[in-house]
Amino acid sequence: MKRRASTKIIGGVAIAAFGASLLTACSPGGEALPDVDEISGDFDWKRFDGETIRFVAGLQPWQEQIEPLIPEFEELTGIDVEMEALPEDQFRQRLQVELTAGSSDIDVFMTSVQQDGARFANSGWYEELVPYIENESLTSPDYDFSDFSESVLEGHTFDGTLSALPIQLEVQMLFYRKDLIEAAGYDAPPATLDELDEMAAATTDPGNGVFGWAVRGKRAAAVTQLTSFLANHGATYMDDEGKAAFDSPEGIEAIDEYGRLLREYGPSGSVNNGWEELLAMFQAGNIALWADNSGQAAAIRDPEQTEITDEVGYAPMPQNGDDSAQTFFGWGAAISSASEKKPAAWLFLQWLTSAEVVAELQEAGIPGGRQSIEFGDDVPHDFVDAFQTSLATAQPQLPQVQSVPEVRDAIGDVLVASIQGGDVEAAATSAADEFDRIVEMETR
Repeated sequence: MKRRASTKIIGGVAIAAFGASLLTACSPGGEALPDVDEISGDFDWKRFDGETIRFVAGLQPWQEQIEPLIPEFEELTGIDVEMEALPEDQFRQRLQVELTAGSSDIDVFMTSVQQDGARFANSGWYEELVPYIENESLTSPDYDFSDFSESVLEGHTFDGTLSALPIQLEVQMLFYRKDLIEAAGYDAPPATLDELDEMAAATTDPGNGVFGWAVRGKRAAAVTQLTSFLANHGATYMDDEGKAAFDSPEGIEAIDEYGRLLREYGPSGSVNNGWEELLAMFQAGNIALWADNSGQAAAIRDPEQTEITDEVGYAPMPQNGDDSAQTFFGWGAAISSASEKKPAAWLFLQWLTSAEVVAELQEAGIPGGRQSIEFGDDVPHDFVDAFQTSLATAQPQLPQVQSVPEVRDAIGDVLVASIQGGDVEAAATSAADEFDRIVEMETR
């Protein structure tokens, strides 16, 4: 008989205060396990039979799918998993408090590497994973580490240290109305930004409530979608010395194009639109071409939510020559450096990212980081092609700094100025100064 995982879902105002009582709550207890370099012998899933580990996660589609599978891990290993799942803001607060305090109670945790990774790594909260992967006594011979996308692993690596493994991945993707572009005389989605410009113009019909193009315009939220525009113009957020680079001529050109396309072909009030607003518009049939993260596909494919689901096509984000690159955002799982159960935690992390588990979740529409895993038969082929093509060259969607929220606000101000037809160069110069000030404060 399979055991039921011990899971605590916490929401609403259940977490009103943090302190010593929080840091001791849900502690698995028990004695510390040996260090990774002290473990030898044959690999055995049952090596830590009887141990208990604590896993802290955010409420995400991945968490919803993995939670009912955890009893399989418990049966395989004899390790009990105490899992806490919290709404994202509370989840981030819980991690911040416990990891800052050096609590050993967290063993494994979900981590948004692009949002928090640099700060967590600088704080020393991540356990380095390579020694565990390379220890044949702790890693199953069936665990094919080479199956992970190199570009995605780079996004989980800080200062040369692999700090987490990918569990839920999204790439930027183009969602489009096949019927509208066909009616405009096109037989394929745009492959370049010039073609995107042309098709957006041809499909824009405000009188009938149809806008040719949409992408996030709401300040910080829009920054995740800007990255590919920068790459398409040979620009980037920061240079090799950590200084702002988005105010370069190429960067200003990219930001200007981002705003111009929305001004000319996007819905009114674009600076107020995040993914939630745009998803609703697209589902109602009001947008011909929309760029956002691939995770939106689940709602788009649901006929109970989307009026035009049969008319939706999927494609990689249009490119612009040799400087082009796709982008990804995702969640990873990491081992706490303060955990006293690291080897047992590694068995859990290894299982979470195994080919078998990734395949089961990907069948449900939640892609992991393994390249060999195929999607289910009911997933549209053009979505699969777009996802895999994009993932092969994907780079992180956000600047790799510690103060991600602050720099997103600064860059978001430039995007708002561009969308509203303001002075992009002046706004970019001011934002670059703020970016450099924020990053400099991180090193003090």
